[in-house]
Amino acid sequence: MTLRTHSISSEKGQIQPTSPPEDILAILSVAQSFLAAIRKKSRAEFEKCCFPAGGMSLSGPGPTPLRFVSMNSYINWITAAVGDFDERMWNPRVQVYEGGNLATVWAPFRAKINGRLNHIGVDLFIMHKIDGRWKISGLADSCRHLTDGDEELD
Repeated sequence: MTLRTHSISSEKGQIQPTSPPEDILAILSVAQSFLAAIRKKSRAEFEKCCFPAGGMSLSGPGPTPLRFVSMNSYINWITAAVGDFDERMWNPRVQVYEGGNLATVWAPFRAKINGRLNHIGVDLFIMHKIDGRWKISGLADSCRHLTDGDEELD
């Protein structure tokens, strides 16, 4: 079994691959498209990058229980939510099972709500390549409220 890991550094919003195979940039583009769909609150944009029947496990900041929802439920919630949401990731780590159609992206993130830094954490995107295109089939996150020094992530 071949599993390749690629660490990607980003500088000024640009992805700087460290000798990735051709799929790595496509995989990262899908993850970035998901975050853009959150900002745009666009069902059409979500459906381009994920399977609505996929699943999510979300661990919110504070003493909240772990939530398990379908992608479709999350899409319904975020597209109807009041306020502005802006989630950005950096230094993503991509793993690709080259013998099949499976990849993951593990990346720290920061989230702003209505322009203010609200929480930070880690996203884990699970993707499958179907008909030559990578799409998100699952997502997990874990996050926490800010502590001293986190403001520099703004």
